[in-house]
Amino acid sequence: MNMIYGKGASGGIAAGVLKIIRRERTEIREETYTDVTSETAKLHAALAKAEDELVQLYAEAVEKVGEKEAAIFEIHRMMLSDEDFVAEAENFIRNGHSSAETAVRKAGNALAEIFGAMEDEYMKARAADISAVAERVADILGGCENVIRLTQPSVIAAADLTPAETVMLDRKMVLGFVTEGGSPMSHTAILARTMDIPAIVGAGAIPDHCDGCPVVLDGNEGVLYVEPDEHTESRYAEAMREAEDERKRLERFRGKTCVLSDGTRVMVTANVGSLSDIDEAMRGDAEGIGLFRSEFLFMGRNSPPTEEEQFEIYKQAALKTGGRECVIRTLDAGADKQIGYLTGGAKEANPALGLRAVRLCLAKPELLKVQFRALYRASLFGNLSAMIPLIVLPEEIREVRAIAKAAQDSLVSETAAFGRMKVGIMIETPSAAILADRLAPMTDFFSIGTNDLIQYTLAADRENPSVSYLSRSLPESVRRLIRTVCSSARREGIPVSLCGELAADVRETKFLIDSGVTKLSVSPPSVLRVRESVMREASRLVPVR
Repeated sequence: MNMIYGKGASGGIAAGVLKIIRRERTEIREETYTDVTSETAKLHAALAKAEDELVQLYAEAVEKVGEKEAAIFEIHRMMLSDEDFVAEAENFIRNGHSSAETAVRKAGNALAEIFGAMEDEYMKARAADISAVAERVADILGGCENVIRLTQPSVIAAADLTPAETVMLDRKMVLGFVTEGGSPMSHTAILARTMDIPAIVGAGAIPDHCDGCPVVLDGNEGVLYVEPDEHTESRYAEAMREAEDERKRLERFRGKTCVLSDGTRVMVTANVGSLSDIDEAMRGDAEGIGLFRSEFLFMGRNSPPTEEEQFEIYKQAALKTGGRECVIRTLDAGADKQIGYLTGGAKEANPALGLRAVRLCLAKPELLKVQFRALYRASLFGNLSAMIPLIVLPEEIREVRAIAKAAQDSLVSETAAFGRMKVGIMIETPSAAILADRLAPMTDFFSIGTNDLIQYTLAADRENPSVSYLSRSLPESVRRLIRTVCSSARREGIPVSLCGELAADVRETKFLIDSGVTKLSVSPPSVLRVRESVMREASRLVPVR
């Protein structure tokens, strides 16, 4: 038995045959090209194709891993237009007479070296992103694809995996992966955790003779056992049995409902980004859809979806939830979700505080009116609700309500059939939380988005690990805001849901219920685990009904 040590990047255990992936990477050649104009044109054509790929990849990643983790592909897309990167590549073509492929590799290496030399681990990890972007553009120029294909379920090994390669992995075929390089803070590692793929990074050279050998991968400890002995196999088989026992334990909570001693029902619903996610949520026993991200309809295309296109999707969403509530979040574009034909590629000093979400929709009211028309029509087929993101002031609700009324009036004038629909708002900013007593009478429900609420309350970028210590535990400031929101909702008699990552944190389940949250919306795989937490940790719950 051989043991290869790395760093655990994604917990879990995988056992199977090792498949080593060796890519044929073109070495940087010092060839000379005299047709500078032609090579420069090839460079920009490849950049454009890479951008198109990333737009599509972002849309697919939203479906697989959610918008937060999919944001890396928006970052990669922005890197493609980075002036330093493009100018450096053009300079290698113009002054070094390099081919476009060689120039882009040189430019990527130069920038990656700058980041790799930094002391901050987060910034070091960004070197891998720069390399991934440059390699993909170079691969396009060289006619190479970036999809890993397997013929049998395997544990895969590679020098490294790009975020694009990771998100496109077939989960049925990839049992786990180990990379020779990489960092636990890389986006590849983050995606592995989100996709629940056991993974090890930074394992160093993996000998070719290991290809095809039986292995056990321990993503918790960061150890790969090649041709494990009987004791090791037995030990890990027991660990995998324990994991299966946990799965069976959680299955006991399928079909159960949670009711507080005062008769209040506490529901566990799901966050989804596509119709296929709804199928997964229903299989996972979600009690409805607490957040359906509608922006995926607007991505990977050159113009907004028509009313009919939206109507068909919302209709299917209503039918798939089978009478359970399905809450559709209206278009939440801008910031980390740039949609070129809507946002115009405008550069904002701080996109998170700029023209995004409801602000973008109010700046383009016809966009929101069309979405409301489609939603009202689709609500005939099920229990649909609309949820407006990033409300900060009462005036915004009034404007949204006016657009919703205009949508209804236009349908009436056309004698088009439509149903009733609740319209709620997301509480994602301290402003909205503080004004909750004024907002509550104007809306049908609150949904607390804690990802943004924590970020805006602490003035700390949630993607920046240098300030992550500020939110390792739920700050008292955010706790107070949540209590304020729930108190205002209770006085007005409207429900409060919570759809941020905090909803799946079982350490905080009791606090949320005690505060007055009556719906926790989580990723589909987390539904049963959170329901178990609600039923076991909330002391006021009566026996299961």
